[in-house]
Amino acid sequence: MDYMEEMAKYYTTQKQKDFTSDFLDPKQIDSYEFWDEIQIGEESEIPTKFEVKAEDLKAFAAAVPDDNPIFYDEEYAKQCGHDGIVAHPLFVTQIRFFLLQGGHGSWNRTPGARNPGQIIEYYDPIRVGDILTLKLTSYDKWIKRGKYYMRALSRIYDQYGKLKMRYYSTLILPRTKADVLRFLKGEHALEA
Repeated sequence: MDYMEEMAKYYTTQKQKDFTSDFLDPKQIDSYEFWDEIQIGEESEIPTKFEVKAEDLKAFAAAVPDDNPIFYDEEYAKQCGHDGIVAHPLFVTQIRFFLLQGGHGSWNRTPGARNPGQIIEYYDPIRVGDILTLKLTSYDKWIKRGKYYMRALSRIYDQYGKLKMRYYSTLILPRTKADVLRFLKGEHALEA
């Protein structure tokens, strides 16, 4: 059994089953944006939306795994003062991967990428029934010690235009599509 078959055993929601999670698939790589193509200051609103369902929140909490009942037990969450189950603080990562499948920001899924840090600021909880929109701005990239860094700001809004969160992400990426293809062959591809 390969790793994709092993992962598929844990897919319980329709979103998980429909999501193309094999980032190493060469067919997906053709839709990625690469470090050398990223335009600093480019801002876009991702056209795909993410509708939050209770099953999404519960599946994420189970996969993390986090057994805090506030993430999967509606009655418990209400006893804690919420109007329903609460999204795990890192649930936003799933939303970003789901929405950034191609085009601007798809460098987020690049095989060989490494994550040296992120900052997530929440302004309003993510709730069941929210229909989320992602706005992404690529705002910095640089080379340091032969590594290619990319920094972006993601803003997620609900269906009423209310800001839910800001997500500042930094990744170390392969520089070009050719570098990614070398990485897939097991060759070192992150040096300048």
